[in-house]
Amino acid sequence: MKTYIPYSLILILFILATSCEKVIDIQVDDDIGKLVIEGIINNTEAQQEIKLSKNIAFSDHSNYPAVSGAIVIVRDDEKNEYVFSETTAGTYMSKAFTGIPGKSYSFEVRLHENKYTAISQMPQVVNLDSIAAEKPKFGEKDTRNIKVFYQDPKDQINQYRFVLFVNDKQIKDIYAVNDDFNNGNQVSVTLRPDEDVDIISGDKIRVEMIGIDKNIYQYWYSLMQQSAGAGITPSNPPTNISPSVFGYFSAQTTSSKQIQVD
Repeated sequence: MKTYIPYSLILILFILATSCEKVIDIQVDDDIGKLVIEGIINNTEAQQEIKLSKNIAFSDHSNYPAVSGAIVIVRDDEKNEYVFSETTAGTYMSKAFTGIPGKSYSFEVRLHENKYTAISQMPQVVNLDSIAAEKPKFGEKDTRNIKVFYQDPKDQINQYRFVLFVNDKQIKDIYAVNDDFNNGNQVSVTLRPDEDVDIISGDKIRVEMIGIDKNIYQYWYSLMQQSAGAGITPSNPPTNISPSVFGYFSAQTTSSKQIQVD
């Protein structure tokens, strides 16, 4: 999948070796200095993490300013409450719990005189069965696409996001799919990296399949469409946070596989 980033919107993925999910920051030329919230609750034993920052101008290559001093609380649908502590500037974490598929989680971020809230339901786990590297049918370039295989559950409505790593480096391309046309089927999805990414023999490949709810799917699908240059007017992706800010709050599951390319 070729990725084209429109002039008024860019998505940058920073790689954290110890995290299943990566930091997302948004740069918008004409609307800078706005709050960005990336909240993730997952079903692993890794620390749950919520990040607060401010977006910067497209031409500014400095780090995104962290936002400190917020009160961050997550609650589940059984009214259990988890307070997140600021471990480094703008990063709020909790070791107190592991997300449970099927449960809904809400967060509350209090910053100065403002309060931001969101709700996300963690889907049931869908396992990634296998991945494979294949040469494209057309073109002479010695590179590979990555194909993922999984069984979509028949009795659920599912949405997924795939994150591709090549030699432990996260590829910036965005892959978001749902089961509108393959509910209950054995599914294969081809992940085509951008033209500046070559996958060759000996490369180590890892794919994370992330189960997400409908609101988060719409967020990633919107970004995928814009980054693909599909003739869509650049706009901020839809958020599930109220009042509206850049970013999202996602209760999600993860399954991963890795191979070495022959």
